Amino acid sequence: MSTPPFSIVSFSREHPKAGFCCGTEILDRYFAERAAQDIKRNLARCFVAIDNEQQSIAGYYTLSAAQIPLTDLPEQLAKKMPRYGATPASRIGRLAIDKRYQGRGLGSALIADALKKSSDASMGVYALLVDSKDENASTFYQHHGFIPCLGKPQTLFLPLGTIGKL
Repeated sequence: MSTPPFSIVSFSREHPKAGFCCGTEILDRYFAERAAQDIKRNLARCFVAIDNEQQSIAGYYTLSAAQIPLTDLPEQLAKKMPRYGATPASRIGRLAIDKRYQGRGLGSALIADALKKSSDASMGVYALLVDSKDENASTFYQHHGFIPCLGKPQTLFLPLGTIGKL
């Protein structure tokens, strides 16, 4: 049995950040300068995809607690929710793939991992939430079943109850 090409694990300072470049400066800078601080301050968790052959970081994503105002949900979903004003969610704050690994399906694998971690969480989570950085990112997330929030087309969500249907 062969080793899978990537392992997705919690980021730690021992992982080699040097050389990671996704081509989007703000995502590269966040990973190089802020990710470890956000973890330390309990603002987010960061997960990395490690190339098992090269032992380099191929991609990463961050996950944190969030909420979705009921007014942002489509009516058919909002009417099924308790009237608390908002519903709990997990947020992918950042998701980036190193240029050397783009186009290999790793982004999809990271989303699947975020969905699993969100559904395995020891707290109630209705959906996975993401703020896309541009139209291409929105298209990518919609391809994976994410739904735009009402009035906020760059903010998308995927109800965890739909995981089995994907």
